Amino acid sequence: MKQSLVRFSAWTTLWGGLALSMVSLQAVAQKIPDFTGITVKVATFGGGWAQVLDKYAGEEFRKTGGKVEFIPSHPSDALAKLIAARGRPAPFDVVEMSDSTIEDFTKGGFIQKINLDMVPNKQYLDAQDFDSMKVASWVTQEGFLYRPDKFKEAGVPTPTRYSDLANPKLAGHVGMIDIGQSGAVQFLVGAAIDGGGSEANLAPAYDTLKKINPVRYWKLGAEALTALGSGDMWAATMHSGYFLQSRKAGHDWDFVHPKVGDKKGLLKFGYLGVVKGSKQADAAAYFINTYIGETNQRAIFVERGAVAVNKKVLAEYKDDPKIKGIYILDEKGLSNMVRINFDKLDPEYKDKWARATVQ
Repeated sequence: MKQSLVRFSAWTTLWGGLALSMVSLQAVAQKIPDFTGITVKVATFGGGWAQVLDKYAGEEFRKTGGKVEFIPSHPSDALAKLIAARGRPAPFDVVEMSDSTIEDFTKGGFIQKINLDMVPNKQYLDAQDFDSMKVASWVTQEGFLYRPDKFKEAGVPTPTRYSDLANPKLAGHVGMIDIGQSGAVQFLVGAAIDGGGSEANLAPAYDTLKKINPVRYWKLGAEALTALGSGDMWAATMHSGYFLQSRKAGHDWDFVHPKVGDKKGLLKFGYLGVVKGSKQADAAAYFINTYIGETNQRAIFVERGAVAVNKKVLAEYKDDPKIKGIYILDEKGLSNMVRINFDKLDPEYKDKWARATVQ
């Protein structure tokens, strides 16, 4: 895919300007509560992600007189911290969760009911994306990023499925997401369904994984992007937000929303919860409200590449030609993407992954 990187840079600059300058109409219309003297601690992803949240959701929350402290924690790390703190005061008030970890948080009794009266922006989410225990915060579209130049040099056809990464000519050049990262489940289910399996039968995915024999299992997206840039990897399973980041960095790479049976592409959802035992549950709920508000949702979409769950923001970009090829945003395309049924997922998938990857 050949794009004018100069034009794209101008576009992204414009988007950033919009995210900075547009004031949420809801914030004007909604009554801002008073949380003076209250600090809400939020367990979220570190680095640039936390910086964006502080700049937008954090700033919106600070209008209440309260403060926000961000604690860098991947969902699995946050879960470990809550387990370690059991019986003691909660180490944070709001926690980022992925769809694959929700059950661990709920069954472990680590989150409590959210006062949804403090989350008026929920009206801009699909009804299935929130309930009394969780509120959707972002979506990623899972697949793999690859370097067309390396594929062409090796005589490898343009890939369309996860199984294409098992081409012998790619041996030693494919990076795989680590099982500790939430997107690994999407790979497993996608590869399984495409091989005739299902959420309950992931055996075809383990066969595909063995055939790919990844050169590395990455834990940080930046790590995979660096390896792609150096040529150590020619492809890596990851979400399309990294494709956006690669474009901004000037790379002429491409992304595959893999075919999965009769569907195309896979969705991974992020959720927010209020930690059980939080002494400022209402303030925590209101921070969730600022997170799913228009200003912050634009920012995480435009600046970080996670698709907005706020339907008003999503509508602004769904037909935008500037992001054509990065995301699937049209209604028909979204309805044809795989959304995992975690009630059916094989609960032993992590152990079976470990056995499948033993050299």
